[in-house]
Amino acid sequence: MEKAYDLKVLGEKLKAKGLVTAEVAVEAVGKEVYGVVKEWFKESAVLSKTQLDDLVAPFIDKADEVVHDGIEKLDLDGDGK
Repeated sequence: MEKAYDLKVLGEKLKAKGLVTAEVAVEAVGKEVYGVVKEWFKESAVLSKTQLDDLVAPFIDKADEVVHDGIEKLDLDGDGK
């Protein structure tokens, strides 16, 4: 990656994991999507000139439990599943 927070790179990473749309991806493999986004964020933080993301990046893994729990509770299509 050459540019911090490049959404095109994030899209390519998601496609490489076989994810087509955000809604389908979150319902089907939300934790995988979160992992890819977290990896992308960490790579971007290193490249970015912003110091705030440098402070956040080392602690982003602490969010895993909360995010994973939230992903399991998602019901985007309202089918109760």
